[in-house]
Amino acid sequence: MSLVSRHINSTRLVRSYNASTVLQTLYKHGSCSRSQLAKLTGMSPATITRIVAELMEQGIVLEGRAGKSTGGRKPIYLHIDHSKLYIASLKLLRDDCCAALLDLKGSILHTEHLAWNAQPEVLLNDAVKILSAMFEKEQVNREHIIGVGVAVSGICHPGEGRVIRSVNLGWEDVPIASILGAQLELPVFIENDANACALAELWLGAAKDAANSMYIKTEEGAGAGIISNKALLSGSRFMTGEIGHIPVIPQGEPCRCGQQGCLEPYVYFRDVQARYGRMSGKRVDRGQFIELVHSRDEQALRLVRETASALALACAHWGILLDLDVITIGGFWGTFKQDIVEHCQNYYIAILRQSGIPCSTTITGSDFSEDADLLGAAGLVIDRWFDPLSVPFNR
Repeated sequence: MSLVSRHINSTRLVRSYNASTVLQTLYKHGSCSRSQLAKLTGMSPATITRIVAELMEQGIVLEGRAGKSTGGRKPIYLHIDHSKLYIASLKLLRDDCCAALLDLKGSILHTEHLAWNAQPEVLLNDAVKILSAMFEKEQVNREHIIGVGVAVSGICHPGEGRVIRSVNLGWEDVPIASILGAQLELPVFIENDANACALAELWLGAAKDAANSMYIKTEEGAGAGIISNKALLSGSRFMTGEIGHIPVIPQGEPCRCGQQGCLEPYVYFRDVQARYGRMSGKRVDRGQFIELVHSRDEQALRLVRETASALALACAHWGILLDLDVITIGGFWGTFKQDIVEHCQNYYIAILRQSGIPCSTTITGSDFSEDADLLGAAGLVIDRWFDPLSVPFNR
């Protein structure tokens, strides 16, 4: 049995199968009466009554309004107190490692930065210490933590909780879930950072009402997380969404992979920063570059237009191919609403109009900014929480 299954199959109330099913049903439906819970979960009324009583005793489930009577007593609707269930998050990116505690609505309660260490065991042990101290400081009952989500820059095997390879971190074959889970004694789920961000948008953000969506990550490179029919799309080799080194601009900018015109040199800010330096003779940081764009500096605008063109092509190619409802541009470039996001939307509309393809796609910037990866890790836990295969079926 896997580490994750062992913890879910423990005697702990919140992660026991029946209690978890009741909580998941309430989370999905917002509120339910006891009789509705029995019908939706297939459990007996007596089992529902017992579980609800235990969850109410812990303050996790509350009674709300009364419903209409159908001849007997008025049903009382139940709902989750989202502030009493928690998710721990970790983001492990180049130059940016952070831990956080969130409630079930995705509100970040506490964050701490992790000092980078190239040795994965050392960094993960530090993460355990920081999370444990965080739980104690926030006076969180570990029984009420539904899991730990880890967003990693690299290719991951989510089922095994393992990083296959991360060029970004310099890691290979690292069993993150085993290392963290053994010490925290909590279910641990890992995922590529772009995929995690796509799940954050699905559960907490712009793609909440969309069946098919894509998150394009534009921070330390380019990657995409794709949601198909409300589920994360993943290939047999876990390479889905690795779009950074697919050429989109013929004879475009040289890429570190040896090709020309890949998406990555247009969205990786350090590459754009270097080109601005060669054009202007000045070195600028992100804040200064943003100011230059706002002041309509021609050289900065030229670079923004190049990035906008590359992203517009990426959105049109993959958006139409996958028949997407929503495309979210995350990271640095997603903050440029007019110069980037609106340009991509207008280009997309023009393509659809010219080709006569009868579909509609909304392109938007992410509202999560620097919290996207932490929220993505939380979205990963929520997504796995709703996966019936993650919970043993022995009642």
